[in-house]
Amino acid sequence: MEDRHVRLQAESHDLVPEEVVVLETVGAIENFIRAVEKIPGMEWLAEVEEFDIPPDEDFFEVTKAKPRPDKTLRGRLFMVFTNQDALQQVLSLRKAWQEGGQLERDLGAWNKVFAQLYDVRVWGAKDRLYETGVLDDWRERVSRGEKTVPCEIELWYRGTPRQRGNARDRVAALVTDLGGRVVTEAAIEEIAYRALLVNLPVTSISSLLDENDRDVALVQCEQIQFFRASGQMAATLSDDDYEEDDATPPGEPAIGTPVIALFDGLPLQAHRRLQGRLIVDDPDDFEEDYPATKRRHGTAMASMILHGDLEAGEAPLPRPLYVRPILRPDHRNWLSNDESVHEGTLVVDLLHRSVRRLFEGDGDEPPVAPEVVVINLSIGIRDRPFDQALSPLARLLDWLAWRYKVLFVVSAGNHPHRIELAVRSSDLQLTSVEEQRRHVLRSVASDARHRRLLSPAESVNALTVAAMHHDASTGTPPPGWRDPYLESELPSPINAQGMGYRRAIKPDVLASGGRVVVRELLGTTQEAPATLDVYRGTLRPGQRVAAPGPTPGAQAAMRHTRGTSSAAALASRAAGSLYDILDELRQDPGGEVIDTVPRAVWLKALVAHGADWGPAGATIADILQGEHGARRSKEHVTRLLGYGAVDVDRVKECTATRVTVLGGGSLLEDQSHIHRFPLPPSLSGWRGHRRLTISLAWLSPVNPRHRNWRRAHLWFSPPMKELGVKRRQADGRTVQRGTVQHEIMEGESSFDFVDGANLEVQVNCRADAGALEEQVPYALVTTIEVASDLLVSNIYDEVRTAVHAAHVHVAPTSVDVP
Repeated sequence: MEDRHVRLQAESHDLVPEEVVVLETVGAIENFIRAVEKIPGMEWLAEVEEFDIPPDEDFFEVTKAKPRPDKTLRGRLFMVFTNQDALQQVLSLRKAWQEGGQLERDLGAWNKVFAQLYDVRVWGAKDRLYETGVLDDWRERVSRGEKTVPCEIELWYRGTPRQRGNARDRVAALVTDLGGRVVTEAAIEEIAYRALLVNLPVTSISSLLDENDRDVALVQCEQIQFFRASGQMAATLSDDDYEEDDATPPGEPAIGTPVIALFDGLPLQAHRRLQGRLIVDDPDDFEEDYPATKRRHGTAMASMILHGDLEAGEAPLPRPLYVRPILRPDHRNWLSNDESVHEGTLVVDLLHRSVRRLFEGDGDEPPVAPEVVVINLSIGIRDRPFDQALSPLARLLDWLAWRYKVLFVVSAGNHPHRIELAVRSSDLQLTSVEEQRRHVLRSVASDARHRRLLSPAESVNALTVAAMHHDASTGTPPPGWRDPYLESELPSPINAQGMGYRRAIKPDVLASGGRVVVRELLGTTQEAPATLDVYRGTLRPGQRVAAPGPTPGAQAAMRHTRGTSSAAALASRAAGSLYDILDELRQDPGGEVIDTVPRAVWLKALVAHGADWGPAGATIADILQGEHGARRSKEHVTRLLGYGAVDVDRVKECTATRVTVLGGGSLLEDQSHIHRFPLPPSLSGWRGHRRLTISLAWLSPVNPRHRNWRRAHLWFSPPMKELGVKRRQADGRTVQRGTVQHEIMEGESSFDFVDGANLEVQVNCRADAGALEEQVPYALVTTIEVASDLLVSNIYDEVRTAVHAAHVHVAPTSVDVP
């Protein structure tokens, strides 16, 4: 220990199992870290980066009403050793402490450490089955009487090809010994991923369902990191009433090449809203076994991307939508509405092949849609909630985004389970509508542990989207159901929540996702905690989308949907509309900068630039601040809102009181660019409300052998003094942890500057996870806005004139990055 042959970390994807001891904490990880920090001589053990150990996500779990011992949660940390003697010493100390209760005096500090730990062990069967969903999947299959059980076996990614080959052969032999077989396998070196999809006889896994009887060689195999349930990337739309779509589909036929791709279920191509607007690429021939009445989710998402909420009456996107079906109906239960990745497919391999087909082709075939810059993924792995470590699918998206310079728009995930309130049922009935709203928001916020992001929403390079409680519907809820909120600007009560990897802001943004209605659980006693059921049907309210009818011949039906899937689709729609605006800007003076940065990066920055907490930020902060303080409540607002709800119309055009300037470029490690924007002369000495919004976005290369993962860290320090503004909304440190930095600053006091003064924004780049040898493209969007009722001049014209007269360009300089 004195030689520090050990480090402490919270994720496992880059571990070598022979070098790690698993620490399972009694309670939350943060409590363990705090305890260790207070132990003399142990301070260095707790020298963990703020990014690596998340704060207690469950600080709301013990309420004023009563403690919840049933919700006591454990966490896991990993002590990684470079010295086997040190590793064995820790295990021996733990055993001695368990047997004797106290260690001798010179080792006394370890008594306090072990008292905070539930278990100390080497990586084993428990970790291979830990929160992967595989045991629940196996139990369900056993109950149905299935004879064969599929599962994914993720291997440790060893250091050499020979080691990886030996590991694969060892696991395959154990599968064969159990009477199983290897169906397929995948290896992607760039993300350190190797997995086997296997079929096992149900008799071979029966004993594994007993926590005390797992002495099976396959599960004990040291080459295996995780067992996972197969085919878990799924989407569901309830089966409820339909509406006839008798309106004339608006707009001209789709023309041009697709720039948005939808990976989802197979849409109903003959639907009147979709006909002639889709380019369906089905190399696996899913259509042959995909009944028209089952094409629910893909039809809904294609409709949302192309048309938006049908009740809003918006014009369709002018370009066609590329669709690659990756989901199929649940063949095990034809009464189910599930559409999921087939259980005989590795999800990571399927997505890898699908994206590669876009840009490189398949075999001798050319690329099928090389101009695509946005890929919409409105689906997630329901049994893979984010737990500190990046999932293989999130790692894949990060690498593919960098390799092909494409923006993945990913839904955060839905958690439509019941909402238990911290108030008795009898008391709830006596409270006001406003107080009921407070109870719902407080309950949703406190349930962060059970409302985590669903893979791959934690992807660092992706734009992750959650739902806003909003739609264009004018209908009333079904009888007995009610709206839990007074405002439509609040986050949906079924959203998955952040934070993301290394406590980055996730979800990034919110988009309209339909209003969710609730009702009190039937049969609840007066003294029991009030519990709300969440409506899952397809009636109003919600967002109206195209749908297959109840019979194969019904090609013009509609239904309503809610959740993060449709929110992500709306974000992709927004990106599609911005793509054509970028084309127009290329023709303006200075428009050549557009071509210096990949379109995906521009779109990422522009969509994020329209984000704002709005009234929801103040509402949530007010509800949470009284109990938990300003700092904790602000952090939880970020968990719920990310950077806020997107208003893309604010980004599309400037006004007399709002001017937006674009800048971009590429940076190497330890380089910076200074962007200079002329300040409007009329603002000098002017007193009134003004806002400065700056958004920086990039795609980062990744390092699978480094726990920081993100190779490139780009950032700017907001020029607040120059415009007399102060930071609002998200925390200034938190905004630098992902690949989007979005800052909003406001002020009202008068300030003076000389004519011809500039606003300077310096974009910096440093390595974050090992060497950074490649140039990193970035986009910078800056908006100055002032109160319209007080302005005496047109600030847009002032800035435009100054920019064109001065021929302002990006000025590259060198910087020493600390």
